[in-house]
Amino acid sequence: MTRRARRSALVLLSSLALLMAEHPAGGYSYFTSGGVKVVWYGGQSLRYLSPTTFPPNSATDLLYRNAMGLWGLVPAANFTYFYQRLPQDYPIDHYDGYSDTIAVPASELDPGVLGVTYMVNDGAYWFDMDMVFADYPAGAGWNFAGDPACDAVSAPAANGFSFLLVATHELGHALGLGHDPFGTEAPGFVWFIGTMNPRYPAGGPVGSENIVELHADDRGGLRFLYPRSGQSTPQHDVANSGYIAGPQIGKAIPATFAPATIAPGGVLTLHGTIENFGNRSELNIGHEFFLSTDPVIDAADYSFGEVRWDIAIGDAIEFDVSADMPPDLPAGTYYLGSVLDPADELVEIYEDNNTHVYCAPLTVPRQPPQIIELGQALAACGVPYTGPTPSVTLPLNMAPLTWSLDNPPPGMTINPSTGVISWPHPVRSPFLYTLIVRATNPAGFDTVTFYLGVDQGPPAIQPIAPQSTPHTQPYTGPTPQLTDAPCMTPILNWSLDAGPPGMQIDHATGVVSWARPRYRATPYTVSVRATNAIGNGIRTWQLSVTGLPGDLNCDGVRDFNDIDPFVLALAGEAAYAAQYPNCDRMLADCTGDGDVNFGDIDAFVGLIGH
Repeated sequence: MTRRARRSALVLLSSLALLMAEHPAGGYSYFTSGGVKVVWYGGQSLRYLSPTTFPPNSATDLLYRNAMGLWGLVPAANFTYFYQRLPQDYPIDHYDGYSDTIAVPASELDPGVLGVTYMVNDGAYWFDMDMVFADYPAGAGWNFAGDPACDAVSAPAANGFSFLLVATHELGHALGLGHDPFGTEAPGFVWFIGTMNPRYPAGGPVGSENIVELHADDRGGLRFLYPRSGQSTPQHDVANSGYIAGPQIGKAIPATFAPATIAPGGVLTLHGTIENFGNRSELNIGHEFFLSTDPVIDAADYSFGEVRWDIAIGDAIEFDVSADMPPDLPAGTYYLGSVLDPADELVEIYEDNNTHVYCAPLTVPRQPPQIIELGQALAACGVPYTGPTPSVTLPLNMAPLTWSLDNPPPGMTINPSTGVISWPHPVRSPFLYTLIVRATNPAGFDTVTFYLGVDQGPPAIQPIAPQSTPHTQPYTGPTPQLTDAPCMTPILNWSLDAGPPGMQIDHATGVVSWARPRYRATPYTVSVRATNAIGNGIRTWQLSVTGLPGDLNCDGVRDFNDIDPFVLALAGEAAYAAQYPNCDRMLADCTGDGDVNFGDIDAFVGLIGH
């Protein structure tokens, strides 16, 4: 194997704190010789893979070849990596024209160094680029995931360094790109994420699927160094990056939002980056933001709304968007995300990099209860009372609630789940009851005063058993009794709704009287009504007037002595009463039809002697 010396060499380090001393052009940086950019001849580079470091189809081999392929997929650029396997590891010679790729013990590299690219040019063309990786960098090792998650990428000490990200970065050097930014700029320098950022994770993966792709700035640099000749097929590809420019120059961090803990109705500020990976400028691209209960963003999630962007070719937009949280939502852990081109208005070569979910979750804490005022209510004494359903200002967020009463009167209860007050037997009071209703959740409690008046209840009269009275004596009914006298008094009036002719009622006591009860074969219906300031109540009972039908002289027997009085009864009330003032003419109603007439004669005859 021939090894030739070349006149110049440059060493680039990929580590936790990397430096580079070249001047950027157009945002990206590259290398010149005599004022001419240095490139690989023909836009092709052959890399020699160490058989020890990159055994065929091993994790390192697959990821490294994946990284090489990324640099060959940029629209409107013309560059290709090839690879070849050597039969054995050789000592690396940076001037032999073989672009070796190998891992060495981390102790052979400077502390903190992840990888080194040794670059040798021959005038305007690269001649040799040897790449060395630390076998176990920074005491943390490597992470061989093909889609490194943001939480793993941002904590390499616990998860290892993403080999795919570092290899992609080093391969950018190996085709002629430098760092962007350098990393030595003054604080406040404006820069954007990119694969060639000097500090790990060098731009980071893209989208919710953590896809490792070249960022917009790197694509611009590749197109500048290796432009495709002739007309390029339009290729649209907008991407939703998961990373932003961090406070440390050249170090990307996962996209952020603030505050990390927020109450319903608060205002969120989401910070992120979108990029144009295609080879055409894009106008009026939609960008919708979502709140989700899981780390998967879909149409069922809560939408904050949409903004629209114009993104030039090779451009990246780092944005701040303010969003109002829903006015109420359950306490818990949520995820924020966004979808670029949510309506698929743009036909893209890749659609899997449009959705982004923020790495850190959002916490919505449970707020202490705030009870909405209950005011006052009025109950009727003696009538079962059911109170209103209390509510809080944020029913979803403040749940679950436990309701209680601080000072319930005897017999009053409250449903601990709904807060509804029940009082089967309200007790009348001249003053309002002052009730303290309490709502408690794990975050605290709140109380509200509820005023309840218990007014007089409408009258309800206890049942009255059927009554009986002889026709020969004046009748006085029972004294009606109220079911709950303390609740229903005073009674303003007692009235007689139904009763036989001549029956009267004492309007103060409700007692009915009948000076001359009249015999009837069927009972009389008596109804009394009690009225107070709230309402009224009615009670009905049956009154039977007893007597011996056909005993018209009222001597207790039916015999021939009753014939003459019967004839008088047929003649009329006056004639009969004149002779028998203490007897009841209705005893001549032997048919029981409620009337005394000639139709009673046969029945009377049948009763005589019985």
